[in-house]
Amino acid sequence: MSSVIYYFSGSGNSLKVAKDIASKLGNTELIKICKENTSEISHKPYTKVGIIFPVYYYGLPVMVKEFVQNLNVCEGCYIYVVATCGGSVGAAIKQTKDILHKKSLTLSSAYTILMPDNYQVMIAPPSIEKQQKLFKLEQEKIEQIIESISKAQTVPFDEINSISAKLLGATLSKAFKPKTKDKNFWTCDNCNGCSICVKVCPSNNIVLENKRPQWLHQCEHCLACMHWCPKQAIQYRKGTLKRDRYHHPEIKVSDMFNDMK
Repeated sequence: MSSVIYYFSGSGNSLKVAKDIASKLGNTELIKICKENTSEISHKPYTKVGIIFPVYYYGLPVMVKEFVQNLNVCEGCYIYVVATCGGSVGAAIKQTKDILHKKSLTLSSAYTILMPDNYQVMIAPPSIEKQQKLFKLEQEKIEQIIESISKAQTVPFDEINSISAKLLGATLSKAFKPKTKDKNFWTCDNCNGCSICVKVCPSNNIVLENKRPQWLHQCEHCLACMHWCPKQAIQYRKGTLKRDRYHHPEIKVSDMFNDMK
């Protein structure tokens, strides 16, 4: 493989983007960012390296930040990032660029793609109609991205009108401490002990005890356990009891398992 895409995904949105780009780019390996490879050191002679992730609290997910800090690529490698978000990208692109710069690496191009917002702990997912509109826009944006990546073009991220978002992102992302947020998860009586939550958790933070999930306080707050629970049995405090769940309709739950490469 001459190209690789590292992706982090809780709802499947970023995985869908990664799959779409890999399919159109060709000769591209897909590797999930999870606990097993947070310290991934690549010695393969990739000519192109993509990093695709959702925006959390206007910044990088903690696991993605750690992964980028430990990433080792060939000199002169073309590096691009794609951030999926429900609104503003905040400081996520700048944070990635700064980490790479400290490693004497250059971020060649950066893009954002709006996808259905899926932070169920605070809001309900958008309507199916709105989701479909966003999926259509995603396909259009993918075509633009592929054209740039295929030609290894330098595409600086358009940061017009984003100063306030970057400043807010820098503040919020520093305050974002997800590890113990799992103390607010609990399960309804309809939990059937299927263990899907265990399999989709990127940080191996869930175990079953008496056929019920128990969280180990190493949470990334990706909400994959909530998104993919087939019974919608996993709740976060009380606010999620009456909210629908969301995961990308074209991604299968097995695609989210941590052994996928």
